[in-house]
Amino acid sequence: MPKRVDPDLQRRAIASAAIAVINDVGLEGARLRDVAKAANVTTGAVMHYFDGKDAVLEAALEEAVRRILAKQDRARTTSGAIDVRTFIRGACTYLPIDAESRLEWRVWLAFWGRAIADDRLRALHREYYAEIVTRLVALLPSLRQAAGPTPSPEARQRCADAVIAAIDGIGTRATLEPELWPPERQRETLSHMLQPLLTEFATRQSSD
Repeated sequence: MPKRVDPDLQRRAIASAAIAVINDVGLEGARLRDVAKAANVTTGAVMHYFDGKDAVLEAALEEAVRRILAKQDRARTTSGAIDVRTFIRGACTYLPIDAESRLEWRVWLAFWGRAIADDRLRALHREYYAEIVTRLVALLPSLRQAAGPTPSPEARQRCADAVIAAIDGIGTRATLEPELWPPERQRETLSHMLQPLLTEFATRQSSD
């Protein structure tokens, strides 16, 4: 009896293989046969699940984003208020500080370059960012002091935008200059940027 294959798991396995290939050769150099080899399947099997190279590459981006959102979901499992240092430690997990996250960042930045001249891909990036920001906005109220006011939606949006901008900046530098940006430097720099921002957010009275 033939072995049953879960289509979703197989698509994710191929997408993960594509991430590894993009990391090695970039978007333009990625070939379907290389993705198939990395996934330990045939090229025909790849084509069974995807409608061509672009679909495979976009699945790689989707998989990278899925991993980012999974990190956010794990952070949201914490109930009640959290302090600023705990929040920053969680934010540091988004940086390219280990092998897996470095792969994700290389894929993310590779698609940034293509999105400049691709309206559809730029719209896809915008959707992914919106989802990341939405989840971060939902997490930010856990920073407020127990006796303090609930921050306004506008204040949460501004804070989320600033947090993501800081992560993007450090992550981009560290991805392009890994020898100059080891994990400890990334963590220290992000903490230096976020500590005053988040402390003010957690303690101030809402003026919106």
